Amino acid sequence: MPLVGPNRAEYEAFQAFTLDTLGLSLGDNKAYLLHGRLQRRMGELGLNNYGQYYQRLSSDRSGAELQLFCNAITTTKTDFYREKEHFELLTNEIYPALKRKISQSSPGKLRLWSAGCSMGQEVYSMAFEAVDIFEQELEAGFDMKFLGTDINTEMLAVARSGIYNAEMLQTLSTAQQEKYFCKTERAEDSALQVNGRIADLVEFRRVNFMQTTYPIETTFQVIFCRNVFYYFDPGIRQIVLNRLAGYLDDGGWLVLSVTEIGYEIPDLVKVRGNIFRRQAIAA
Repeated sequence: MPLVGPNRAEYEAFQAFTLDTLGLSLGDNKAYLLHGRLQRRMGELGLNNYGQYYQRLSSDRSGAELQLFCNAITTTKTDFYREKEHFELLTNEIYPALKRKISQSSPGKLRLWSAGCSMGQEVYSMAFEAVDIFEQELEAGFDMKFLGTDINTEMLAVARSGIYNAEMLQTLSTAQQEKYFCKTERAEDSALQVNGRIADLVEFRRVNFMQTTYPIETTFQVIFCRNVFYYFDPGIRQIVLNRLAGYLDDGGWLVLSVTEIGYEIPDLVKVRGNIFRRQAIAA
């Protein structure tokens, strides 16, 4: 018997659950999306209606089913150098400014965060540009680290492996692939793995933006949080933006997607439509 989509009451229950646990606002006409994302898992469980699955999900005390739900419901589209203008901003403005700051005041470390990193292409792209610009500093032992976070553990597993197939590598030139990747032992010859020089700079953690506290104990000079807030409830989105601002170092940049405009963050200055900065404290 084929699985049919959720009825109105079932869908409304999932809407409320998703808002509470993930901050995501499922529109009233998105039942088909929920159906498409969950039908495989429900098939694995042998469940034939959404009421049964909701009962299982909402009564789960281990968190295992919730994680599988998060993995199914979250959007994971990303590419290397997606929205290329932001990487041009990094290489032409942000990284040179940080390099000058290092030469003038010798800060102890640089920390950069890709919040909502999916399969890792964004944070690795940030690191690719950094190893070239900060080559001398890194060779001298300068402390630079990148953090990639996401709620989707399946995507984080891909990110941690650093292994990408030919389709995922299409946005990179042959020269970039040769410079930043190495061959893998996988049978698929076209797959490449991020090389050790890059991998050593990058760490990944699971973070749900709805957590009371994040497992992060540092501030960052740069935070990329792009293509994350499209489905967020507006009130929750503002809370998360304000929290992200609290993780910015003095003079630090917060970069949102090119489509995420019109937002305001009280503690930050809007540099342009989707780019914010914490005002640097004068020496």
